[in-house]
Amino acid sequence: MSGAVEVLLSTYNGERYLHQQLESVWGQSYPEVALSVRDDGSSDATLSLFDGLLSGRPHAKLVMGAHLGAAQSFMSLLRSVGTTSSYAAFCDQDDVWAPDKLAVAVGALDDVEEPGRPALYCSAVTLVREDLTEIKVHRRCTRGPSFENALVENVATGCTIVVNRPAIDLLSRRRPEHLLMHDAWCYLVVAGCGEVVYDRVPHVLYRLHQANTVGVGTTLWSEWSGRVRRQLEQGKERVLTAQAKELGELHGADLRPGAAHSLEQFLAAQSSAAARFRYATSGTAHRQRLVDDLVYRSLYVAGRI
Repeated sequence: MSGAVEVLLSTYNGERYLHQQLESVWGQSYPEVALSVRDDGSSDATLSLFDGLLSGRPHAKLVMGAHLGAAQSFMSLLRSVGTTSSYAAFCDQDDVWAPDKLAVAVGALDDVEEPGRPALYCSAVTLVREDLTEIKVHRRCTRGPSFENALVENVATGCTIVVNRPAIDLLSRRRPEHLLMHDAWCYLVVAGCGEVVYDRVPHVLYRLHQANTVGVGTTLWSEWSGRVRRQLEQGKERVLTAQAKELGELHGADLRPGAAHSLEQFLAAQSSAAARFRYATSGTAHRQRLVDDLVYRSLYVAGRI
């Protein structure tokens, strides 16, 4: 199946890099591209820029709204996708897309064997500096995507995500409250109910700067210290457990049998320290890298997941 891709761009004080991102969207080789923009309460010149950037673009629309934060702003955009759109693609305000990004994603989604199955495409990214000079290729998925991975780790970088129509409908049916991030939620839901495709070839220049909503370390120390800090912060609120519980409440009936069983085990084992220890040593939930996985299992035993 091929059809229109609706690009979903959430902006917030994004005046500095917005022009380059939109030029890369308009420069896609894929022939049917629409753009939906939601501004999340910008106080800079972002809104005034759209007068020129969207001028003469019949398949582009702008919605202004109250400040919801990136996660809920993107989910609001997803729920507004038009009925004629076959695919939706998340778009950050400060990156640059390769011309074949959408064409590659649609091709991968069309290769999903079971017609009508929810599917999500995501990929590696090329980390770049503010001037777009390359730093390195960043791959988050070394063991392959799976529901058991999605329970405790997100490998679907938001700016790379493209979903098919069944996934749009599935993700729009219920409104989650406990969002770690929109991309983590989409990865979790689709991994449990459909299929996730990970592309090791990057098609996005992911720009690193001081205002990134979620940054990526460029050195070994910054990468690992950032991971540890985020994991400890998340553990205070037990956001992964909250997200898993909400998945069961909102999409329990949609989960594949194997995923439903994995979710039940993940949650049930948190009833006691002994049960958490048994699950941490033998349970199926896992992170991609060995050290990350050991950290996750330690946090699970401590009741901080």
